[in-house]
Amino acid sequence: MGKYSAMLLDLDGTLVNTLYSLQHTMSQAMEEVGCDPISMEQTKKYVGNGGHKFVERSLQATADRLYAEAEKWEDKDPDKAFDLDQEADEVLEKYDDACNAYFRLFKEGCIYKADPYPGMKECLDELKTKGWKIVCITNKSLPEAIKVLDHAFGENYFDYISGDDGTHPLKPDTGVIHDALSHIGKDASECLYVGDTNTDMQTAQRAGIPSIGCIYGFRGQKELEENGATVCIETAADLLKAVTYLEEL
Repeated sequence: MGKYSAMLLDLDGTLVNTLYSLQHTMSQAMEEVGCDPISMEQTKKYVGNGGHKFVERSLQATADRLYAEAEKWEDKDPDKAFDLDQEADEVLEKYDDACNAYFRLFKEGCIYKADPYPGMKECLDELKTKGWKIVCITNKSLPEAIKVLDHAFGENYFDYISGDDGTHPLKPDTGVIHDALSHIGKDASECLYVGDTNTDMQTAQRAGIPSIGCIYGFRGQKELEENGATVCIETAADLLKAVTYLEEL
């Protein structure tokens, strides 16, 4: 075995394409509380910091649309502008109801069109045959994270899964890294981190772990490199090439 023997991977946009499930479920939740559905592009921007932040950003999109409309009416019809401003304020007050709707719907919706990225499982299978420990570290709610991973990879595929169980800070806090390492009996120097957002790259950098940025995921190469990606890959099937590159550094 080379100098690395454990891989820590993000879930959404890294291991599994969950974009459809996230967009579908959040749009249902938004419609349930009388707000705008969100687009795929919005979904890519809003995820990465946990479900509560995802709800907050989705509500803010509707509020921002209403605030912008209010601005247009300020000179022509101040009363209409005032009403639109009030409506926008009320949207932001729907946070608790929107969270309840989203988390309720996501229990079933989390596996909607949720498939591993092409080549990902084959790469991980090869690392597992070499004795690597494979861990998922996600800000997704833990029960849904387990459900998605079981659906996409099979039960008990991962050596450890860290998700949002309400008891600890989320990424980019490095506590999740130390927790995972204690469960698999590895040191940070033996690990590589794989993710697709600035949050992932910052987490790896703070923990002193080389990172592989997935530009096929929810963000882009610029964001990943600006936040410290050691190397970037264009497809999940390139994962082993990145490992070889990092082993030789």
